[in-house]
Amino acid sequence: MHANPTRITLVLSDNTAAYQELGSEIRSTLAKEFELSVISVGEDLADADLYVAVGMKAAEVLSLRGKPTLNVLLPRAGFEKLRRVPSSSYSAIFMDQPVQRQLALIASLLPNATSIGVLYDTLPTELDSLRKLAGIKHLNLHEQQVNKQHPLAGALSALLQESDVLLVLPDNKVYRSDTIRNILLETYRAQVPMVGLSANYVRAGALCAIYSTPQQIAYQAAEAIEEFAETGRLPAPQYTKEFEISVNTQVARSLGVPVKDAVQLRVEVRRHQ
Repeated sequence: MHANPTRITLVLSDNTAAYQELGSEIRSTLAKEFELSVISVGEDLADADLYVAVGMKAAEVLSLRGKPTLNVLLPRAGFEKLRRVPSSSYSAIFMDQPVQRQLALIASLLPNATSIGVLYDTLPTELDSLRKLAGIKHLNLHEQQVNKQHPLAGALSALLQESDVLLVLPDNKVYRSDTIRNILLETYRAQVPMVGLSANYVRAGALCAIYSTPQQIAYQAAEAIEEFAETGRLPAPQYTKEFEISVNTQVARSLGVPVKDAVQLRVEVRRHQ
């Protein structure tokens, strides 16, 4: 156990708004007895009892240091690519949602959906879990990899023909700023709803998304930091406990999907995840 005050250094991947916001939320959520400093990747790394890597770039830098580290705002797949193995002093809170939660959302909002399509470039870490859960729930899972033999446009078209819903998995080679609009347009033309990764997807035209806010991530990070201060141990790598759901009501009406309130959906998802 560390003597008070426990020294915490937040290392931001860069100074963009998302990282700054999470850093501010952690600062405001942590108890006052912590000595907290915030730096960006590239700045000198001062001594600390615990480092919090905010984002993938910071996680990569700190993975080489061998110091007690909590990683936040990175996907599970990104964490698993780092060189260090999880331990009581090296852990993470994943920014993506568990597949159980995503399938629970689909079951709640689209109860008649029997086939789910997923599109990816790199084989997703969560695909095995998704396959197993889809089987348990008697859902047909259609997978389409994007590559030289199957360019994005053709791969998406083929997938939409056999899917009731398109589930977005984290893959920044497929879902990029220069492709997302066309992907949304194609799903809309095919009358196949998209389940996205964030409120931004919903604003852009996805039917719905399930995600965790910076405040929710910060609160869970603060709990992990306090646990480390008390016991010298971090909790095991984990998904976020709390989440939000956004629904694009205009898209829902145009697709003939009965509109449900986000609060009601959250209750149903919690019950079935």
